[in-house]
Amino acid sequence: MKKITRRNFLKVTGIAAAVSAAAGLLTGCGGSSGSTAQGGSAANEQIVNIGSTGVLATLNPLMVDATWVNVYGATLQFNPLVALDENAEFENILVESITTEDSLTYTIRIHKDAKWSDGTPITADDLKFTMNCLTSAKLGNTTMILSALAGTNDSGHRDEGVAEVEGVKVVDEKTCTFTFKSNMNMVTFLNSYAQYIYTVPQHVLKDVPEEELAAYDWFKKPTVVSGPYRCVDVDYNHYASFEANEKYWKGAPAIAKLNIKIVAGAQLLSGLQTEEIDVVPPLLGTINQADYEAVLALPNVDAEYGAAYAVESLFINCNAIPEVEIRQALLAGLDRQTIIDGLLGGNGTICDGFAVPDGPYYKGLQPVKFDAAQAAALVQAAKDKGWDSTKEYSLYLNSGEEVLINAATVAQSYWQAIGINVKLVPVDLATLMNMCINGEGDMYGVQYTYPPVDPSIDVQWVLAYWCFYWNDIIENGLNDIWATNDSAVYAEKLYAIDQDVQKNVPFINLYANGPLGAVTKRVSGAKATMYGTLNNVHEWTINA
Repeated sequence: MKKITRRNFLKVTGIAAAVSAAAGLLTGCGGSSGSTAQGGSAANEQIVNIGSTGVLATLNPLMVDATWVNVYGATLQFNPLVALDENAEFENILVESITTEDSLTYTIRIHKDAKWSDGTPITADDLKFTMNCLTSAKLGNTTMILSALAGTNDSGHRDEGVAEVEGVKVVDEKTCTFTFKSNMNMVTFLNSYAQYIYTVPQHVLKDVPEEELAAYDWFKKPTVVSGPYRCVDVDYNHYASFEANEKYWKGAPAIAKLNIKIVAGAQLLSGLQTEEIDVVPPLLGTINQADYEAVLALPNVDAEYGAAYAVESLFINCNAIPEVEIRQALLAGLDRQTIIDGLLGGNGTICDGFAVPDGPYYKGLQPVKFDAAQAAALVQAAKDKGWDSTKEYSLYLNSGEEVLINAATVAQSYWQAIGINVKLVPVDLATLMNMCINGEGDMYGVQYTYPPVDPSIDVQWVLAYWCFYWNDIIENGLNDIWATNDSAVYAEKLYAIDQDVQKNVPFINLYANGPLGAVTKRVSGAKATMYGTLNNVHEWTINA
């Protein structure tokens, strides 16, 4: 990763929250045609329903991106190497250890007891096979940034005719090494690689042509899994139904059946009340802000706010708005506290940049204060340089986020008062994501959750590929971050990047807040936390 190049690859880590926040996209899609996922209380059955407001795109662990519902579907069936726990710290899942002596080569030791559901040991050969699949251009996975791995090209794939990825070596039955082209710190390896690698069974899939793996139907109802459950029925728009893997190597799940139930955000309150939905993890299921107090008051539910990692942001296409004075005016002319007080009941924090106050790298950067006079002066300065004051900018918004649209309406009135005309255009999330990547709009509004342990990849992604904003401060800062395992150095370099972002405004954080999560009291052992909800899913029980 030394010397960043602006490659045109997809990257989805940070939009996990954005996709799961699209509650309004699914109105009317809460029902199910699957017998174990249909409505009605499951109080007397060994079934647990997990509520999601994001639509499944795939259950294929080789194609999964980091959108929450896809991660949940994959994690239930195939162990990731590691996963974040409820404290946003990494927990070993499939591995016993991951170590490095030089931040260039990583040694991954698979747990000695890890077995597939058919009793076959999970081996380093399985992991090597998985990495060969992920780096295959024929498979076409573009959601992991694998171009830093030795033996891959700029697209993150093996060159044509190369059978195996050079950077992954089998040491012994349970040990693999990953070697990178340049230094990568431990937290970035864990956050951007290890938690999204779901090892698949070589002995089952080895004869499937690589070009067929992406759409291979076996993944919808896999016969061999490493995780606590396996899917037995799926309708991507409505539900996925799972049954327990009784041979799970960490212990047979106590609950026989589990569903991911896809509903609109407005249905989560009633679902929790009637116990048609048992668990609503933050970010997976986005409870409507207007229903927060009602959910907190339900006597049969334990609910609490997550850490304030989710940021409602307006990303600016700096090619479309190159005048720094106008970008600065958009920020200075916006009273963000009014939005928080009026729309969120005060449940929000103002911050600038990538380091959110609840994250480990926050160094107290003071956010820009609302100053209408200063904003008007910046607009006038832009006019004096030839800026066209009659121009109308289009702000494209995730149509599934009602609070965001309301917040943008408030912002629109503030900007109009200082002479900046902005038109609000709600679009579905898939359209919005494509517009961001292709630079087709002036501004984009969406919820973005920066991984608290390591936002560095997201820094590169949103600045280079959404905002079209780049300079030496960012490039050198990221390279320094990726070369260190010192959290203090990381925080210092990220602070310098955030100062530059605050000064030149490639994006605006409206607010950061912690979404609400909830679990009904009929389920014991489950915690609806921002991260780690499924880490102990095999230990969940249903109260009599």
